[in-house]
Amino acid sequence: MRNNVIDLIIYLVKSMHIGVRLKDINLEKFRGYNKSEISAAYSWLIQRYDADEYPEEKRSVLNRPAPRVLHPSEKNLIAPDVYGYLLELYYLGIIDASHMERLIEYSVFRSEGVTDTSDIKDWVAAVIFDSEQAQNNVSMSLKGNETIN
Repeated sequence: MRNNVIDLIIYLVKSMHIGVRLKDINLEKFRGYNKSEISAAYSWLIQRYDADEYPEEKRSVLNRPAPRVLHPSEKNLIAPDVYGYLLELYYLGIIDASHMERLIEYSVFRSEGVTDTSDIKDWVAAVIFDSEQAQNNVSMSLKGNETIN
């Protein structure tokens, strides 16, 4: 499910990047996705950008610092299409430099050979959603002696 949500987020951000408002996005493109996946993608965007439009400062690729270049040993472990996928996410503003670095580390330190797109999509989902949860680090349960106001 998380991979589908990432795919939807990419589609939505690309649409917003070219100036389409969220409410004007054609829902026909979402056939094959269930309502919870669509809702999760929209929720992620709304929480992240708090607006119906893609922020102007995020639209410009020029505002983003260039990502680091892969070391030759990293190139042996990360397929070119995987690195291209990471670059796309980075320049769309879906991941930042620290996310990208963490994803490269995952790829390098795994022992199963070259990282493919399915692996990286799983890790992207984990990094994006886990970091969002960490930023909103709110206790989800009460210990028994707290009060809610």
